[in-house]
Order: sequence, then structure tokens, then C-alpha cells
Amino acid sequence: MSRRPILWGVLIGLLLAALLAPWTGTALGRLAKARAARAAVVASMATAPAGAPVLKPDFAFSQADASAAIRARVERLAHGGGVLVEALAPTAAPPPLVMVQLRVSGPEKAVLALADAIERERPLLRFRSWRVEPAEGGGVRLSGVLVGAVR
Repeated sequence: MSRRPILWGVLIGLLLAALLAPWTGTALGRLAKARAARAAVVASMATAPAGAPVLKPDFAFSQADASAAIRARVERLAHGGGVLVEALAPTAAPPPLVMVQLRVSGPEKAVLALADAIERERPLLRFRSWRVEPAEGGGVRLSGVLVGAVR
């Protein structure tokens, strides 16, 4: 094969690239502006206004007894379902939140029902992280971190 067709192809390709350069530059400029606008919106959404409530008041715990209320709820539900509460300790959390580390064990159905009941009641509690693993005697052990909001 001779070099002449290859040179013509390269020359035509460079010519087309030069002709399309203004439209390509415009498209890249618009893309950069759209990305900058999106980043600004995401940044403004990430910072909550100071003093803004995290949840409606009926979904949050009162500031005074949040840890005690969580402990009472977990122990009440565990006792009703036949689940053993092995550990229940508060952990550090940012100001509008309260976090409690939890470890329970018992029959699989009872432990899963307990986790479901904890998340269904009000004020709201959610598992930030959780893990279910087999325990001695054929049961399971649920360990995790519960997160709730305080008013």
C-alpha cells in the first residue's frame, strides 16, 4: 500500500477536526458551566441552615432523655419478643443526633422482628449499620448502631 492514501486520510481528518473545533469548544464550555452549576447546587444542599430542625418534632426524641428513651424502647421490645439485650451503650454523635450501639441475640425470627419493631415505632430510630451473625445455641446475634434525632 502506498503512502498517498494514508496522507490524504490524515489530511482530511485534520481538516474535519479544524472545521468542528468551534462547535466542540462550545459544547465543552457548556458542559463545564453545567458541572459548575451542579456542584454549586450540591454544595448548597449539603449545608443545612443553622437551627433548622432535622425532623418534625413528633419524630424526634426530647433532648433531656433521648438515651434513656432508646434504652427503654429496646428493652421493652426485646423483653416482649424473648430477645436478650447483650449490650446497649450510647456513642458520640453530631449535635442534632443521638447514637446507641446495640447487641442482641436470640432466635432468628425474634431478632429480626425486634429490629423491625425498633424502626417502626415513633420517635424514629434507624440502624446506621448492622450485622447479623450466627450465635451459640442456634440463634443469631444482631449488632449495630441505632441513630435517632433530638429536638
